[in-house]
Amino acid sequence: MVATGHTYDRQCIEKWLAQGNRTCPVTGMRLRHLELTPNYALRTAIQEWATAHGINMNANGSKLNAPYRYEDEARNILQGHEEIVWAVEVCGRRLFSASADKTIRVWDIASRRCEQVMEDHTRPVLSLSVANGKLFSGSYDYTIKVWDLGTLHKMKTLTGHTDAVRALAVAEGRLFSGSYDSTVRVWDENTLQCLKVLEGHNGPVRTLVHCRNSMFSGSYDRTVKVWDCQTLQCKATLTGHSGAVRALVASSDKVFSGSDDTTIKVWDAETLQCLKTLEGHEDNVRVLAVGSRHMYSGSWDKTIRVWSLDTLQCVKVLEGHTEAVLALAVGNNHLVSGSYDTTVRFWDMGNNYRCVRKCDGHDDAVRVLAAADGRVFSGSYDGTIGIW
Repeated sequence: MVATGHTYDRQCIEKWLAQGNRTCPVTGMRLRHLELTPNYALRTAIQEWATAHGINMNANGSKLNAPYRYEDEARNILQGHEEIVWAVEVCGRRLFSASADKTIRVWDIASRRCEQVMEDHTRPVLSLSVANGKLFSGSYDYTIKVWDLGTLHKMKTLTGHTDAVRALAVAEGRLFSGSYDSTVRVWDENTLQCLKVLEGHNGPVRTLVHCRNSMFSGSYDRTVKVWDCQTLQCKATLTGHSGAVRALVASSDKVFSGSDDTTIKVWDAETLQCLKTLEGHEDNVRVLAVGSRHMYSGSWDKTIRVWSLDTLQCVKVLEGHTEAVLALAVGNNHLVSGSYDTTVRFWDMGNNYRCVRKCDGHDDAVRVLAAADGRVFSGSYDGTIGIW
C-alpha cells in the first residue's frame, strides 16, 4: 500500500517509484511519503486462494514473505515535504524538518525513514529548537508548539505573538522566541508560561544567539539588542549596521552579526563594545557559522569568507558556488555550504579549505544545513532532505 491507501503489485510500484514518480498511479495524488506498507490481509487472501487451488506461490523465488520496502533502499535524498524546508534539527537518532507545508517530519537517521508527520500548525513552520526532552516549533501562524520528544505528541501551544515566529533559542532554563512582530518573548522552559515580552526593536526579529548569560537578538531594524537572561532587562542596543541584521553567531567570548550592508561586526560579549567591522563581501551577508578557530560568513556574492577568531583577519575566500550562499554548517574536519545553485559543498579544514566534494541531488536552492555525528543534513526549497 502507498500513502493514499491503494494497493499495488510490489514489483510494479517499486518500478514506478524508482522511475522518479511521486504520485499514486490510480488517483494521481502526490504521495505525502514514499513508504510502502505490506497489505497483509490481501496477501493472506492470495496465499489461501493459491493453496486451495494447488498453486505454489514461491515457485519462481518470489519474495512473498519478505515484502519490498522502499525505505530500505540506500538513498540520500528523502522525499516527503511538499514545500520549502525552513529548518532542520538533529536530536539523537532523529532528524526533525520543518516546512512551509505546515508540517514537521520526524526521520529515523539510520533507516532514513519518516517515522511521523507532526501536524498542528496552520501555516508554514519556520523555526525549530530542541532542549531537554522537548521540541519547540515556531510558525507563520504566530504560535509556538511544544512537542514531547518521547511520545512525539504535542504538549502545548504557546500564543501571544502577533506575527510569524522566526527564531527560537533555549538558554538558562528559558525559551526565547523572536518574531516578525518586533518582540522577543521569554517562556519558562518547564512551566511553559510567558515570563516577559521584550520590547524595543522597531522591525522584525530575525535571529537569536546566546553568549555569556545574555541573549542577543538581531533585527531588520539594523540593531542587535542584548538581554540579561535572568533579569530579562535590556543591557544594550548595538548599533552601527546600515542594513538588516540577518545572522548572529557566538564564540566563547565574541558575538558576530551579519548584515545586508555586506559587513560583519564583532562584539565583545562582556563589554558589548564593537571590536571590529569585517569587510570584504560585495553583497548581503546571509549566514554565519563558527568553529574552534575560525568564523565563516556566506553571502549573496556567492563566496564564503574564513575569519580568524584570534586576529579577526580574513584568512581565506572560498569560491566555487555559482549562486548565493544560504547555509553553512561546521562538521567533522569540514566546513559545509549550501547554495541557491542547488549544491552542497564540503571544504576540507585540514587542507587549506580545498573543496573536496560537491553534492548534487536537490532540484532547488539549499536553504538550511545541520551537522551531527559525521553526517550533514540539508533542507531545500524543493521540499527534500539530503543526507551526506
